[in-house]
Amino acid sequence: MDVSSSSPKLLDIAAPEAVAARQEKRLREAAEGFEALFMNEMLKSGRNTPFESDMVESSATQSTRAMLDTKLSEVGAGKAGLGLGDAIYRQFAGHLGSTRG
Repeated sequence: MDVSSSSPKLLDIAAPEAVAARQEKRLREAAEGFEALFMNEMLKSGRNTPFESDMVESSATQSTRAMLDTKLSEVGAGKAGLGLGDAIYRQFAGHLGSTRG
């Protein structure tokens, strides 16, 4: 049985779907990354309020809070219910030639 003659046809059919799925996954990750960046900026802005005393604020505390804010943003992106990642995805999904998602 000659497998080489039938394999390229199967690959030609599957390849566009695999490429589209990979592009959609990358777009979803990028959209969630932008949402995480937005959330991180919101948290940073909230931390810049003058509610805390400078006496208890140290560079270690600031660094720890910055790391916490970054992690919260990464974990919360796509799960916080902001919908920003979904809106970005929908906006650019049409450019992929597919509207799945």
